[in-house]
Amino acid sequence: MPAQPAEFARKLPRQERAQHTVHSILRATAHILKTKGFAACSTNAVARRAGVSIGSLYQYFPSKEALVAALAEEHAKEGYTLLLETIRTAGEQPRSIEALVRHYIGALVRLHANDPELHRVLMEQVPTIRSGVVAMQQVSNQSAALVRAWLEAHRDQFRELDVEVATYVLVTAVEAVTHLRLLDRPAQLDTETLVAELSQLVLGYLGLGGQHRPRGRPA
Repeated sequence: MPAQPAEFARKLPRQERAQHTVHSILRATAHILKTKGFAACSTNAVARRAGVSIGSLYQYFPSKEALVAALAEEHAKEGYTLLLETIRTAGEQPRSIEALVRHYIGALVRLHANDPELHRVLMEQVPTIRSGVVAMQQVSNQSAALVRAWLEAHRDQFRELDVEVATYVLVTAVEAVTHLRLLDRPAQLDTETLVAELSQLVLGYLGLGGQHRPRGRPA
């Protein structure tokens, strides 16, 4: 990871007690962000909520922006871990391409539905915090690499496409829709409906939705 600017640089916890302290601080940060918003998320408020001294907090987080950036990094890494687990379980039994697409889309949508209030607040605030953007962009790039590898491995079953372009289009489209759903909160768009519609969108783009026939398949 690139070096953090001074206002975000923080001491990393090494011992179990220090790790517990940092965990408590981040949980307190998440609670205040979700219930009171970014403006109320001061270092003093977080320290009180976490039950630690302000000096202990400043050992690890020099500012509220550093707190939010660290929380964003943690949230993004947890999401990537869940995505890797989804890919692992998908490979444990034979599935059609169509079933795999729905499996992955379902995992992504449910991932964003996990603690949606925190995800929404982070989406609203992280773009103003450079180190948080860097951390989340790194995870997004890792996720895109997984999609790119999957497209490459199965490209003979899709229509003619540029894998790099397809990766960008698919990742951007799915992330945009799932993120905007959290912000807009359309009542008629429940999770199962969103999974079905996004799956159809992706399948159609790949040539598996009836608009195109994959290469090598007879008409």
